[in-house]
Amino acid sequence: MNQQQNDPALPIADRPFWDQDYSEDEGEQIQSVADSFVLLKSLKQSRDRWLFHTFPKFSSRGRGSKAADVPTPAPHTINNRGKCNLEIGPHIFHDTIFYEVQYLAPSVPSSLPAQAPPPSTNPYWQSTVPYGSPYSLNPLPSSSATSSNAPTTLTPNSRSDTVSTPLISSLTEASITPVTPSLIHQVNTAAASNPILANLLQLAAANKASEDQIKTLGLLIQSLANMDASLAASQIPSTSQPSHYSRLPPLPPLKEFDLVIEFSEAINDRWLVPRGPCYIERHPNATGSNGDMDLTICIPDGSRLPTNDPQSAAPSNNVPVTLHLKDAPFTILDTISRWVGGDEKMKSHKKYLDSLVPAPRLYLGLQVSTGPLLTQLQAACSPPYVMRPLRQGPAPVRQKRANPSRRGERSGQNRPGDHAADGPAAKKSRVSQSKSSSATPIQCLSCKQTDVPLIMGGSELFTLILSKRFNQVLGFCRPCAAAGGNSQQAQTIPA
Repeated sequence: MNQQQNDPALPIADRPFWDQDYSEDEGEQIQSVADSFVLLKSLKQSRDRWLFHTFPKFSSRGRGSKAADVPTPAPHTINNRGKCNLEIGPHIFHDTIFYEVQYLAPSVPSSLPAQAPPPSTNPYWQSTVPYGSPYSLNPLPSSSATSSNAPTTLTPNSRSDTVSTPLISSLTEASITPVTPSLIHQVNTAAASNPILANLLQLAAANKASEDQIKTLGLLIQSLANMDASLAASQIPSTSQPSHYSRLPPLPPLKEFDLVIEFSEAINDRWLVPRGPCYIERHPNATGSNGDMDLTICIPDGSRLPTNDPQSAAPSNNVPVTLHLKDAPFTILDTISRWVGGDEKMKSHKKYLDSLVPAPRLYLGLQVSTGPLLTQLQAACSPPYVMRPLRQGPAPVRQKRANPSRRGERSGQNRPGDHAADGPAAKKSRVSQSKSSSATPIQCLSCKQTDVPLIMGGSELFTLILSKRFNQVLGFCRPCAAAGGNSQQAQTIPA
């Protein structure tokens, strides 16, 4: 993975708590364990190494047009034995699938030719590969085909007329072999798979064959007559070339079966548990058939954390690692037990693993000071995209806006200092005022006639405007105005 090459080098040393040895001036710049991100980054690096860089890759599934980056394994069969949780150090890999891979022997025939067959004595017939549909004009003989008058096949009835049939007469002259039904069947079968024989039969039937072609056809038919009937029916046209075969013993299995695992976090890759010194310790579960198992294997110590000092890295060697299988089904336990071997083998492996000298331990500096390393760690541990919870909280409920008229009525009823009688009285006065204003008729001041235009010493529009302004009838109809009503009522106009 390219990300592993860009990871910052974590601070390590050969003694614990070395990162806490700092002066008072340096202590102001030292960050806490949570703010330093060293522990978080080390756990991420360790988990990625267990997922992608510790076990040998067995197979990989191609992504799109990109081909798999691992060679194709040997022919095998793979069986899913179950899944369980796998614990390695501080990491828990949930639902890890275990597979049993059985390798197949290479596909070889059970018998091989002991010696090469002798070459054919006929210079006109050297083909030993059967031909297919391009020569479908010469089908295999049948009850209907033998009774037809096809020129490329021989029929039993043609024996009785050896003089009139040019094909049989030519064959009789070229060969002293008698024509029998079995020979006719062999010739028809051979002609269906050999174009040279079919061509010679067609030329002889059409009386167009030369003397050399007639002789060649006679030699071919004579060779077919000398062959055994059983061999001629099973292997034509190479029946004149007997083969000698020798039986070989069956091959042993290619190698022992392997144990393959698949992590749920990397479903496109399958990893091979390396063979070597290993042993198991079973912890049966009293509640059911499932149980726990500790599998101790030996892996190369090439997954150390990167250091600032290249000379502090220990040389690569094999170290024992214990894999804890939690609540594993019986199929997984049985497969691992057969993969490890018997008790004697496990005892010798355990003795060897106990004798290994562990490499010197290195300790992380969990607290770092402000600087470029802290900036790199913060950038490496920050999520590449904005994190949002999958299940968000309930959305805030918007309150409905109250009706202003109802709120005014409600507030007016509950206003302190108001009397209960004031509200109805005010309503009645407003209703009576509106009724009185709307009920005032527009009529002449003199004759009280309604629905007539009113004037008062001016235009009708001016009279109407004054009437609306003062809420009174201030005009006269035309007859009253002409009779002098305008001068009589002039004093009623308000100032």
